[in-house]
Amino acid sequence: MKNQLKPLLGALLLVGLCSGAQAAYFDRVDYVASAGYSAATDGTSANSPAMDLSGTSGDVSLFGAAVYNSPLTNGSLAHSYAGDAFLSFSTASTDLWMTLNQSLSATSGGALSVGNHQQDAFVDLSAVKLKIVGEAGEANGSAVNVSFLGNASGLLDFNSMVSDGYLGLGLSVSRGNTVLGEYLWDVQQAGNQAVNFSFAGNVGEELTFSSYMLTGAGLKNASFAQSTLPYELVNTGASLNGSFTIAAVPEPETYAMLLAGLGLMGAVARRRKAR
Repeated sequence: MKNQLKPLLGALLLVGLCSGAQAAYFDRVDYVASAGYSAATDGTSANSPAMDLSGTSGDVSLFGAAVYNSPLTNGSLAHSYAGDAFLSFSTASTDLWMTLNQSLSATSGGALSVGNHQQDAFVDLSAVKLKIVGEAGEANGSAVNVSFLGNASGLLDFNSMVSDGYLGLGLSVSRGNTVLGEYLWDVQQAGNQAVNFSFAGNVGEELTFSSYMLTGAGLKNASFAQSTLPYELVNTGASLNGSFTIAAVPEPETYAMLLAGLGLMGAVARRRKAR
C-alpha cells in the first residue's frame, strides 16, 4: 500500500503546484510619453525635447540631455539636464527604469546680476496601456495577482539664492478611473524609499500605467561678486526603478488536490506511527 501511495501523492502535489504556477505577463497595447527641458534667462530661452526611441511594439524608451551656457554682462549661467525612461517587457517581468537630473552654476568675472532665470526638466510616461496576457490555453478572466517591487532615490541640493526649487516623482496603475496602486514622492530632502504595491487582476484586461519625474529651479534678482570659482547653485537628481510580476491565482480544484494529497500523507504518517 505504501509503495502505491507514493506515486499518487507525488502526482497530486505536482498537478497542484503546476496549476498554481501558470505564467502571465504584460504586453504593451499603446503609449503616450514625453520628456524635455526648458529654460529662460533675462529674455533668452532654450528648449530641448527628448528623443522617443520606442519601437512600434514592445519596449518604451526615452532619452534626452542638453548643456547650455547663457551669457550675461560680467558672467554667465551654465545649466544642464539629463533624463531617460525605459519600460521593458518580457514574459518574466515588466521592468521600469527612470532617471532625471539638472544643474546650475554661475560664473562671475565681475559683479554679476541675474534678474530672472527659470529652468525645468521632466520625464513623463503619461499613459502606457498594458494588457495582461496568459500562457497558451489560459482563458480570459482567469484571476492573477500583480505586484510591483522597486526603489526610488532623490538628491536635493539648492543654494540659498535659488527660489522655487522642486523635485517630484511618482507612478500609478489604474483600471479605468480606479487607481489600483500608486506611489508619490514630493522630495524635500535627499534619501531613498522602497516602492511596492499589489492588486488583483484578470487575464485579458487592459490597465493604464503612468509614471513621471519633474524638477526645476530659478533665480530672481540674484547678485554675485567677482569670483575665480563658479557658484554652484543647483544639483538635483532622481531615479525610480522596479519590476512588475504577475502570478496566477490557483483555482479551487487546485486547493482541493493539494488538500487531498496532504490528507493522504497524514494518513500514511498515522499508519506508520500505529505500526
